[in-house]
Amino acid sequence: MTFHSLRRGQRSWIPTRSRGARGECLQAAGLIFVAVLPWINAGCALTTGYSEQRTTSSNERRCAPTPIEKQLRAVSLDEVDRSSNDRQTEAAPTRFPTSFSWRAVQTAQAIDILPLLKQIESVEESPNPDSSTPLTLLSLRQEALGRILLALIAVSSTVAQVSCEIERTYEVADRLKNAENARVKQQTLLAVIIGAGAAIASGGFSIAATPPAAEGIASIIGGTIAGALGITALHQESEQHFEHRDNVLREIWEHPSHPNYTAPSVWEFLNRPMKEEAGSRSFREELVNGWRQEGRLGAEGSKEEQQRIALLFGDGGLYRSSDLMVRGQMLDMLRATVGLMNQELELLIRELMIRIALRKDSHLEGGKQE
Repeated sequence: MTFHSLRRGQRSWIPTRSRGARGECLQAAGLIFVAVLPWINAGCALTTGYSEQRTTSSNERRCAPTPIEKQLRAVSLDEVDRSSNDRQTEAAPTRFPTSFSWRAVQTAQAIDILPLLKQIESVEESPNPDSSTPLTLLSLRQEALGRILLALIAVSSTVAQVSCEIERTYEVADRLKNAENARVKQQTLLAVIIGAGAAIASGGFSIAATPPAAEGIASIIGGTIAGALGITALHQESEQHFEHRDNVLREIWEHPSHPNYTAPSVWEFLNRPMKEEAGSRSFREELVNGWRQEGRLGAEGSKEEQQRIALLFGDGGLYRSSDLMVRGQMLDMLRATVGLMNQELELLIRELMIRIALRKDSHLEGGKQE
């Protein structure tokens, strides 16, 4: 070892660094890097376990109504009634139900039993009843109750269809979210490892008494890579192609005259006014307005709105996880709106049953007086 002198001739036992000592420091840094290497491999081997490109075409058709269902839905029971030669059927259209509330009449019109209500009132108020009148009333009431039951099933069927689409949407969204979370975990781990590696390299350069530039370069490179990994982990979204050619949301948005995927009675309900006041919005208009107000489509008139309209109301496309969540929320709002039809059907059937009960009481009182 050699020694160097300090001010005023003082001596110190601090040895000058020889090439052998510098090599030992670099060797130690290399050993540390080798020890960290398995953790780097573990971070690189960390995969999501989910295929972000899994196809969705295999389960796309399970939610849509079958061709037979579409054909049966196209049959208008109101037209079948008008095609009959029944005398009461021919006389009924000249009058309008007066013993039912506005909401009940609107619901009856939506489910094609308004002619039956007219016939029931016409038969009940007939000035010259005959022996066949009770049987006729019983037949009309049974048919009306049967159609109300059909409407209840149509509501359940539509809700089931929308729920199926929600399940499909959230299934893919959950898969992409899991992939994103795994990628965030992976990139965060890599950022920590690279940051630690940069600190180790910087410390090794400092111990080896290399020029300060080498230490700074190691810190800058390591910090930049670690920061980039951290930022991209938080702001990068997964994408997947998602198809929905049988798009029930498109019908709500475009408002066709004849829907393909919504039951006719449910469609009529969605397009009827919500209130009796003039100018009241329909359920469909209120639903679309809710989508806009909640920001599901983006700012009005923006490029984002145009892109989301084309994506959500088209046949499908490349979805991000956030787009899938928006689609699921819109379907949730549609399902809740369709479910409101059950309240209107309950009101209608209660009014009809109360009318039947009152009619029965009047007959009993008339029999006692006689």
